[in-house]
Amino acid sequence: MEPDEFRKRCKGIVPVQYCPYTSSGDLDVEGLKENTEFLVEFAEKGNRDLVIMTNGSTTEFYANSIEEQKTVIKTVVETVDGRVPVVAGTAQPGTRETIKMTKYAEEVGADCAMVVLPYYHTPTKEGMYRHYKAIADSVNIAIMIYNNPDVSGALIDPELMQRLSKIENIVAVKDNSPNAADYAWKAALIDPEDMALLNGLGEVHYVGSAAYGFRYQGFVTFIGNFAPSLSYEVYEATSNGDFNKAMEALKKQLPIWGLMKKFMKKRESLSIIPSVLRTNYMYMSIGKACMDLVGLHGGPLRLPMEDLTDDEKEELKKVLEEIGII
Repeated sequence: MEPDEFRKRCKGIVPVQYCPYTSSGDLDVEGLKENTEFLVEFAEKGNRDLVIMTNGSTTEFYANSIEEQKTVIKTVVETVDGRVPVVAGTAQPGTRETIKMTKYAEEVGADCAMVVLPYYHTPTKEGMYRHYKAIADSVNIAIMIYNNPDVSGALIDPELMQRLSKIENIVAVKDNSPNAADYAWKAALIDPEDMALLNGLGEVHYVGSAAYGFRYQGFVTFIGNFAPSLSYEVYEATSNGDFNKAMEALKKQLPIWGLMKKFMKKRESLSIIPSVLRTNYMYMSIGKACMDLVGLHGGPLRLPMEDLTDDEKEELKKVLEEIGII
């Protein structure tokens, strides 16, 4: 898929996949295939706007070996077989290794490579630009910037994002910006013919940014992995400008978000990132448990992330039953 075609198709719901593991903690390749096929079938049944994102933070790429990351990317691309766009996370701590993984993603047929900001040493603005330009120049596929301050300790501002959008094959951003003003500036500065904008923080933020007219074409979702219809209701209503209907769709999800807050309060965070920029990583634990509960494949998390307790899983099961997911 040419980068410009990917830009045009980069819209809708974007489930960032969980990486299923067996009870012994090994990569569950067959489970990953089934999870992927589930999403493709959902997209095909209703001709729905859906992009699959894999080997990202939610996929626990940081806990997987390089060979496991390659297996994940190749498995998903081959399972999808061109039926929906596939974004493969390719970020490594340095530019050289990121280029190697990005070339691999291109080689096996991924439509786009997603690259989070360098997450060990924080570069200067010029270093950041050169990092992304070097990656983009090394391949012919589309590049998506993952603008996430929580995992990188940095945030690309609207002016730098506009500059990056002029690089020919940098055609999308997954944006975890912390405030509406930042969203607004990007929407104002970036030519939609250069870059597709995705809201990286999920359904709630997407509806808010759309209500302000910020031109975000879709959103990344963890709920979409196990209940894509819930996520798609939000996208469809918002795309049609029916914000009352979008809020009704959001309300169906609120019990899940409520459990995230409840379970997180029981755990002590060591993060020094300001709370406004910080992600509630209970979505990892809850999402994997949900995958198992709906009959898909989640399995355990790899350390240092924690699984839910047995009591928490029971509480989650009741919530999913009340919502009607199971």
